[in-house]
Amino acid sequence: MQKNCQRDFGFHTINKVIACVLSLVFVIIACAVPVYAETGNMETTPSRIPLSSLEETIDSYVTTHERNTAAVSVIAIKDGQTIFNKAYGYADIEQQRKADSSTVFEWGSVTKLLVWTSVMQLVEQGKLDLDTNIQEYLPKGFLKKLEYDAPITLLDLMNHQAGWEDKMIDLWYQSENQVMDLGETLQKFEPKQIYEPRSVVAYSNYGVAMAAYIVELQSGQPFYEYVNEHIFKPLDMKETTIHPSHQDRPDLMLRRDQVQGYTPNVELIPKTKVYMNIYPAGGAMGTAEDAAKFLAALMPINHGHLLFKNKETLNEMLSTSLYYDGTSIPRIAHGFFEVEYWTPALEHGGNTLGFSNKLVFDPESNFGLVVMTNQFEEEVYCFGLVQKLFGNNYRTSSVTSGNDGYYLTTRRSGSGFTKFYAYLLMEKYSTFELSNFTNVVEKDGIVKKVSFTYNDYVRVSSSTLVLITASFIAFAVAIVLNLRAIIGYLFRLSKYKQKKWERPGTGFDKYHVAINIAGLAFVLNTIVLGMRAVSLNSSYSSLRIHLIFNLIYVILALAYLVLLTYKLRKISYSKKRKAVYIMSGLSAFLFAAFILGWDLYF
Repeated sequence: MQKNCQRDFGFHTINKVIACVLSLVFVIIACAVPVYAETGNMETTPSRIPLSSLEETIDSYVTTHERNTAAVSVIAIKDGQTIFNKAYGYADIEQQRKADSSTVFEWGSVTKLLVWTSVMQLVEQGKLDLDTNIQEYLPKGFLKKLEYDAPITLLDLMNHQAGWEDKMIDLWYQSENQVMDLGETLQKFEPKQIYEPRSVVAYSNYGVAMAAYIVELQSGQPFYEYVNEHIFKPLDMKETTIHPSHQDRPDLMLRRDQVQGYTPNVELIPKTKVYMNIYPAGGAMGTAEDAAKFLAALMPINHGHLLFKNKETLNEMLSTSLYYDGTSIPRIAHGFFEVEYWTPALEHGGNTLGFSNKLVFDPESNFGLVVMTNQFEEEVYCFGLVQKLFGNNYRTSSVTSGNDGYYLTTRRSGSGFTKFYAYLLMEKYSTFELSNFTNVVEKDGIVKKVSFTYNDYVRVSSSTLVLITASFIAFAVAIVLNLRAIIGYLFRLSKYKQKKWERPGTGFDKYHVAINIAGLAFVLNTIVLGMRAVSLNSSYSSLRIHLIFNLIYVILALAYLVLLTYKLRKISYSKKRKAVYIMSGLSAFLFAAFILGWDLYF
């Protein structure tokens, strides 16, 4: 009986323990459910940072990177309302002028969003159609350098798929008096079409300016007036201008002049104030607060449709208009670039000679961010802070092994002497590095094109690489032969002065000396041309003298070769003298071929 009692007592004890455990589990579950629900309902950034900690997070981030910060203005938006607005650092470090809400920043390519918004407004009114050939909107014969029969549409312009080369000359002016009418500018500086429409994404300032010109033609207003009336005024953006010379807002010009531009390492950049000849592609400037008003108006929330009469128009603008080749991965949304952070986001960045900016928002949560800095090609905030609040956007692609090679950006000059720079900047990528691109296009196991958000890269063929290498080897050989001839002439001249040798430079020898001096002048002229072409105030008209000289050299080289052929047939020279003349002819021929091959004459 005692054993039975002990057994009953043991059972009771076990039952109590089980009951206690179950009760504890129930309590934990009961407590956890509301906690989980509260966390789930807590408003956060796309990277899951609570909005209540947003200011602390940004302050801490800026403090960490203070050493590499000039000025930065950060504005966060939630559901169309500003929830954070703060400026850090100095607009002018040398004068210790702090940045604040009134600091004026240059928008750079963020300006392009004004163009696409204007286009969509006219689409809504039935004045434009995204799928219509743009030549139907332009004066007859306006475009004269199209190489392909395929039509270019407004949607192609939005997707940067018109196929135009990128111009690096005559993009900036340092005097407002040099700014021309938009239509005149587009005709004067029409680029060559080097890709078939819709074959690649080649970021194009010209294409954006063309869309703005079409807005001018269809609205009957200069583009800057159209934007003032239909975007800035409805949004109460009183601190922004897009006038090509900014003359309509002298107060903003004065405030802009109080802001200096700096490098990523916070080194002063002199003379960053310039004017764009195709200003709709990057000429706006204003405060970050005004930029935030614009971004908020583009968020898909019900706040009165300040920019569009129908919500469907905004929805269309924010919808995907281009996917990465052969995938369902969104790439461009009618001018916005689509980026897969922790959540899909729409963004556009911008750079000028002393400013970097980014507008980005998540259409799902309606969280947006405006970042504006006075640093050229700044990445700490325009990329780092954006990823801090939106999450990383790392994506890899599958690539067949053995695809190491050189790749050329599609955003490049394809004609004229500036095409030289594109090939100098081509990159060699390993198979592993190629896998880090957002998308890779292969054909028969060979990578043909790789893509990331803003641009494509195309593979440089083996034959092209051979030609490029051969041209530089030939150029080096020509320089050696040229210098040898000049040094030889100087040596003979010194011997003549010592009365040991006969006077050089007589008879055909004078042509031999002249062509080598001209060759040396060509090399020096080309070096100066390259240096001047990358300066801020470079223009085609100011560089034309260098190109004319190169063309004259080609004519002189041809004349020398003809004369040399004639003399060698008519006159018997010593083997040594004949070899010297022939080497000079070879040098002249190689220099001339280099000029013609690299378009160093136009």
